[in-house]
Amino acid sequence: MSTWGKYPFLRILWPFALGIWCFVSFPTFRLMPSALIFIALALFFITVLASRFCTKPRLNWIFGVVISCYLFCAGYTMTQAHDVSIQKTYFRNFEADANCYVARVYDCPTEKENSLKVILDLDSQYSDSSELRTVSGKVMAYFQKSDAAMQLRYGDLIAFPLPIGEVSAPKNPEEFDYRDYLFRKGITGQIYLKADDWVDLEANKANPLYAFSYRFRDVLLRSLQRCGLDGDEFGVAAAILLGYDDSLPAEVRQNYVAAGSMHILCVSGMHVGIIYLLASLLLSFLNRKKWQKTLKQLLLLALIWFYAMIAGLSPSIMRSALMISFVVFGELLHRKGFAINSIAASALVLLCINPNNLFEIGFLLSYVAVVGIVLLQKPIYGWFCFKNKLLDKVWEITAVALAAQFATMPFTLFYFHQFTVYFWLSNLFMTPISFVVIMGGMILLLVSWIPYINVAVGYLVWGAVYLMNTLIAWVESLPLSIIKGIYINGMEFTMLLLLFLFVILLVTTRRRGFFIAMLSAALLFVFSVTIRQYKVEKQDEIVFYSLRKHTAVDFVKGNQHVLLCDTALVADESTIDYSLKGNWAKCSLSSRPEIVFTDNDFENAFIRKKDNLVSFGGTLIAFWQESEAATDSLDYRIPVDFLVVTGKQKPNVDKLLINYSVNCLLIDGSVPYYLAEKWMNQAENMGLSYKNIGERAFVYAIE
Repeated sequence: MSTWGKYPFLRILWPFALGIWCFVSFPTFRLMPSALIFIALALFFITVLASRFCTKPRLNWIFGVVISCYLFCAGYTMTQAHDVSIQKTYFRNFEADANCYVARVYDCPTEKENSLKVILDLDSQYSDSSELRTVSGKVMAYFQKSDAAMQLRYGDLIAFPLPIGEVSAPKNPEEFDYRDYLFRKGITGQIYLKADDWVDLEANKANPLYAFSYRFRDVLLRSLQRCGLDGDEFGVAAAILLGYDDSLPAEVRQNYVAAGSMHILCVSGMHVGIIYLLASLLLSFLNRKKWQKTLKQLLLLALIWFYAMIAGLSPSIMRSALMISFVVFGELLHRKGFAINSIAASALVLLCINPNNLFEIGFLLSYVAVVGIVLLQKPIYGWFCFKNKLLDKVWEITAVALAAQFATMPFTLFYFHQFTVYFWLSNLFMTPISFVVIMGGMILLLVSWIPYINVAVGYLVWGAVYLMNTLIAWVESLPLSIIKGIYINGMEFTMLLLLFLFVILLVTTRRRGFFIAMLSAALLFVFSVTIRQYKVEKQDEIVFYSLRKHTAVDFVKGNQHVLLCDTALVADESTIDYSLKGNWAKCSLSSRPEIVFTDNDFENAFIRKKDNLVSFGGTLIAFWQESEAATDSLDYRIPVDFLVVTGKQKPNVDKLLINYSVNCLLIDGSVPYYLAEKWMNQAENMGLSYKNIGERAFVYAIE
């Protein structure tokens, strides 16, 4: 990496990506197109002046700076062009008078437990004046299950008269930002459609290439089932071979995550490489003449991209397909490139197609993992030397796993708050077995139409997948297979990224300065963690979570906490994982707190609950129980800091104030929307301070 001339695409990539990052990270400070044009003209004049007066070689850096500024502006402008919310045809600009939308099914529908999830691409809109207007934008739609809904296919046109709702922002501290996640995919609305809320227009506007690839994938999936694959084995095989994970059971998916082998279920470089080698072997008869070799390479390119399309064009397979495409073009031009340059080139192409890929965790993990393997696998492999060939192969596979894990660790800690301990163990057997599954699966798809042979190969693939699932379940069952609840903030994440960068530079250049920089980044990381842990010991707060149909209140004292909740929440693990555990990780709290139900009494060193009253840190909280309330005026009303109303109790602030002297009324997330509105209206009329927890969680710090 000491010679930048070897990596032109890397030099292009970083200022381009920086422009994308700046546009997204600073939404309140956006450059207008006129300002960008002015900057481009200024850079042009700087370039002209530099070419006239800066002719000495030592001043060539000026041209590099100017080109980097151009690339920064290009990334900024391209991201701005992809921002659907600023387009003139954006549907929100005309929704005031809209009474009907026409939309196209954008992707293959996904069947859920109680609904059918479909991404709709808006096509046109009818207004009150009967005007037909072309609009743009994507909507996440959930269809009530019906015969008509189950018949929807990619490209079908439907019409619906309902208004399109907003995607809710995160309501709880450190909760996953689903709205931002959808926005990066161009989805800015959501809607639920009952069976009578929409009409199938019996027309189709599908891209022929995509439509064919989806139909062909369905044929291949049915072939896998016909050859003896079913249940968990079918779900895993479909994910590994075709990138189709809709049939993958949640429990099996979690086992692979805990074992650190989730990447096996994503179609990536290994899959594309096997496709390339197998197809190259089948087309080996085209190696005789020059034009035949050219035809062979073109056929290989077409096959690779067709497979990538069938597998869903995920970031990992797009990266792999692009990199192999660069290799093929290099062979056609009789030139050999550098791996890092090819990686940077593929990333640049994907960012040009969609700049928001820069913020896709799958995109980041895919590229960071392969960079780690390319740059660190050989140095790690050189740590030990084994004369025994078997031990040497085991260490080689382990070195690959260590390189990828080291590179992706900052991202898994920052985004997922977890670390898989036995990733090295699972990869020892997952690598060879997955190779057998992929190779056998490809052969199975080729011979699926041949009787008896297809069944024999199918049982071989089924056995390999079954063995893989069994071993993964065993690794997941080992003690401390996955450590959850790890939290790092933005600064610590940046320090870990810099640490990774300096390690790579130190390994590749052997310069002492990078060792000092690496130690500095590590020291800043430790300093930040120490300061944060000091603050954790001092924290003393109450967190009223915003949960639909549930009540949850956290009483936090240092790194201890007691969760007061309803009995139904304990059984709802998905809600706890999604809405609560992010805050627990940030506050260094246990993922298994002391749980107190709303109808039980409880007392420990820092909290006491008796009936419907809770005392914590000098703060008194009451939970409103209308059935036990007094009906006549009392000489003494119980003074409480917060009074919490829950569930479907009839709004009656007058009756509430007969019993309590309230500083603030809290309307819990379990209160239905229509009742919450009445509670707020009554509180406002009575001059009573209130907060609607259903809209956003409330964190009260004890002073």
